Amino acid sequence: MWVTPDSVPTVIAYGTHDKVCPFDSSRHLVQALKENHVPYEYFELPHSGHGLQNDSRIYRTYMDAVKEGLAKYLDDGDGKDADAE
Repeated sequence: MWVTPDSVPTVIAYGTHDKVCPFDSSRHLVQALKENHVPYEYFELPHSGHGLQNDSRIYRTYMDAVKEGLAKYLDDGDGKDADAE
């Protein structure tokens, strides 16, 4: 498995009707994140495919989580740890 305890915190969204990336792969990924104690947020879009196009409310919540995760974990270039504030 490609997930290790050193994997980065993750925000995941899967459309249950995805024909590009089989939906069951999301379950394997979530399980691997759990087993390795990697922080994650998981969003399941029950009416969407690969483009996450049919669940607007869940998609907006997912994108908010992505923005929050980026703000929390990425260095903004000031040389300070993002979690230190």
